[in-house]
Amino acid sequence: MRNFIAQGLIARIRFAFLMMLALAVAGCGGGGGGSSSTDCPTQYSTSCGTTGGGSTGGGTTTTTGTVVVTLLDATAATRVEKHTLTSGQPLIVEALVKTAAGVAVPNAVVTFTTDANYGTFEPSSGTALTNSNGVATATLVASSLASSGAGTITATASVGGSVISDDDAYSVTPGVITLSELTVTTNSIGAYGSTSVYADVFVNGVKATSTQTVNFSSGCASSAPVGKAEISSSVASVNGRVTATYTDKGCASADTITATIAGVTKTAVITVAAPRASNISYVSATPATIYIKGTSGAGKLTDSVVKFKVVDSSSNPVAGKLVSFSLSTTVGGITLNDTTATSDAAGVASVTVSAGTVPTPLWVNATLVDDPTIVSQSPDLSIVTGLPTQDRFSLSLGTFNIEGWRRDGTETTASILAADRLGNPVPDGTAVVFISEGAVVNSPCTTTSGECSVKVRSGEFRPRLDSEPSSYGVSKGRVTILAYATGEEGFDDTNGDNDWAGESFRDLGSPFVDNNENGVWDAAEQFITFDPSATGVCSAPPDGRYYNALSKAGTCNGSWGTNYARRSLVLVLSSHQIGTVQPSDFPMGTCSKTFTFRLADENNNPMPAGATLALSSNLPYTNSTGSAKASATLTPGSASVPNTAAPGGTYHSFTVEGADCVTYPKGSVSLSVTSPSGASSSWGITIQ
Repeated sequence: MRNFIAQGLIARIRFAFLMMLALAVAGCGGGGGGSSSTDCPTQYSTSCGTTGGGSTGGGTTTTTGTVVVTLLDATAATRVEKHTLTSGQPLIVEALVKTAAGVAVPNAVVTFTTDANYGTFEPSSGTALTNSNGVATATLVASSLASSGAGTITATASVGGSVISDDDAYSVTPGVITLSELTVTTNSIGAYGSTSVYADVFVNGVKATSTQTVNFSSGCASSAPVGKAEISSSVASVNGRVTATYTDKGCASADTITATIAGVTKTAVITVAAPRASNISYVSATPATIYIKGTSGAGKLTDSVVKFKVVDSSSNPVAGKLVSFSLSTTVGGITLNDTTATSDAAGVASVTVSAGTVPTPLWVNATLVDDPTIVSQSPDLSIVTGLPTQDRFSLSLGTFNIEGWRRDGTETTASILAADRLGNPVPDGTAVVFISEGAVVNSPCTTTSGECSVKVRSGEFRPRLDSEPSSYGVSKGRVTILAYATGEEGFDDTNGDNDWAGESFRDLGSPFVDNNENGVWDAAEQFITFDPSATGVCSAPPDGRYYNALSKAGTCNGSWGTNYARRSLVLVLSSHQIGTVQPSDFPMGTCSKTFTFRLADENNNPMPAGATLALSSNLPYTNSTGSAKASATLTPGSASVPNTAAPGGTYHSFTVEGADCVTYPKGSVSLSVTSPSGASSSWGITIQ
């Protein structure tokens, strides 16, 4: 019975409460999600004291507080509840947070969540702080234009230490995007100018309130290799409008601008004025040095590409301008591949210069056809021969007779001086190769100002079985060195055009190392083939200017052209040991007399260059006062061994001198020779 009475009491209390709630709702004006009381200070927030929920959710009276979620139309001027979401037309999500006593909770953190396939929040954090009326709001937008389906949005907050939440449902329908016509602020701009282009974005016929991204492009901006215009590629809408900036980079024509979003495209045309050329500047000549016609190969080019750049007053490149070219000289047949060229996208106009037959400096003149007052010149182009000629190819040795027969590592220098047919130094970097019969040669070298050198050092192999062409029977210690470089045969330029036109020339065959110094190739002597097909007779030039420039017989081709320029010399590996003093017996026949002798090393070669000679003597005689001794002194120039490769050695003289002779001086003279290394040897001379 008590339970029945209690249950009835509870029912009456609930009914009274519901009546009060209904009156409160009616007083606030009603609505699916909260109140529209005049106490509400903003369009989408409420301070009405109801706990009514949304149309599908709805708050619940608890002892821990309440959260009520309401979805509202963001595009409506007044508070309108809405549960349909479309791309570009967001919803306002409102969460009213109250305590269990129905008091609004300010500054409470509310977290909004939903299915990411359907909706997302702006800002993307999905959290908001309640205002003084206990209301937190967020903006819900469709995840994409193609989003479709139904989702639930949940608002969660913490009140009085308890976590409470509420949710509401919404549906998502795909959005239909349209664009207004594309508008260009200024339809015609000057060269390198800028302008704006804009369009409005609509979603389902309504100007988009959410951010939409539109892609922009233009024909000039997309041109290769570098764009001739620049336009913002992706632009986000602001209040339904997208605005891009177009900047000219040398388009110089009508350009179509395209705006695209979700398959929708709009276009507009802008006219860009061509830049006005104000200058032509020299860019380069590649290569800056070329070689006369007929001497190409091995990196020696006969053509050079000369480039000029057409620019405007701001130094920007100007394309499509016609430039004319001319040469400062055409001597020897210098030519251009064309007389005009049109500047490319980089403003560059090019012309090719082909060398003639005469070396010369030259420049290319460039003139703007539209304005002949705009001119320029190439400053650093030159034509050279490039090849050493045999007539001007020289080989020398620093020391011809080094102390190398019994010593390793004694050094000298082999040097080349090479010039072209006009006597100009060959180009830097011309390679010269050295080969030798013996010793050690540091080959090759490359020229600088027509010169280059290598070290030659004594060491094995030391020739021991040669039969040199001399009356001294030399067979040891003489090393033939050959130097050669790719060059040309000499000719007599009788008409002065620096080009061979059938004039007399000096034919060359294959060079060789003349080990035995007889001037002709013999079996086992090394040779270097230049033209394997050449089998003609090689005649010795009658004027002797090819001294030490030998050719193997039967390797000439009978025609002027390229071949190895070559020279050879003999290096002597001299010994410090005296081999011969001849004669070594001298008759006086007078009181004073000068004698000459030949001095040679143990191989009948000159002793080392710079070796010093000294005499000591015992030469008694009598004069009117009694016994005396004569002196023996070397004559000027005889006290040292000269620099020479002469077979048989060197010649020296000394003077035996007495005074008031009754009997002539006679006796012995000792000759000592000290080499540069300090080693010495001696020889006795008899005076009769």
